[in-house]
Order: sequence, then structure tokens, then C-alpha cells
Amino acid sequence: MNFIIETLKDQSIQQGKALAVPLKQALNERIEGLSSDFVQDLSHISLAANYSGGIRVDEVVFLKDNLYRCDYSYDWAIGWTCSGTQEVGRVKEKVRFTVDESGMLTFKFLTFDR
Repeated sequence: MNFIIETLKDQSIQQGKALAVPLKQALNERIEGLSSDFVQDLSHISLAANYSGGIRVDEVVFLKDNLYRCDYSYDWAIGWTCSGTQEVGRVKEKVRFTVDESGMLTFKFLTFDR
């Protein structure tokens, strides 16, 4: 998945720890609209688990060169309709991404084939 952060588009990008703060802010502004890409398979919780919102970027960490890690979390729920109960929880995930000179972010989500 790729997208450009407009505030970085026409700037001279200095890779490093200082860029992590504006990246976190920009990602938090957009992440709800990107939840279909960021929310991973919840079958490790239950086949009945569903994303229930609340996605946010907890931290952006500079790793090296133009490589960063995005730590994020979101809520899940299982509605047991037959008993009228609901289980809820919060998932914490991580994804690596790169930032190029034009402000383009390229995310490297792990994918698993079943």
C-alpha cells in the first residue's frame, strides 16, 4: 500500500528520528480511512471477531535509512447474539514502511496464505 503525505510533498525530507513525530501525526489523521488495509485477520482471536473501530497510531519509530515502523492498535468485538453477550479487546500491530524523497509512504504488510 502506498500513499503520499501532502505536508511532506514539497519539502526537503530529512530522514531520521525527528521525522517520526510528523509522520505519526499525519498517519493518525488518515488511518481511520485506511483501516481496511491496516486491520489484519482477526481469526487468531476468533473467526467471529470483527473490527469495531478506534484505530490509532501509537508510535512511529525510525529504524534506519528511510525505514520506519508504525505501531498501531484497534478495537475488536465478538457479539454472541444467542446469549446476548459481547467480548471486546484491543489488538496491537506493527508494520514497517519506507518514506521516499517525494513524501510517498510504502507499507510492507505481512500477508499469509491459507
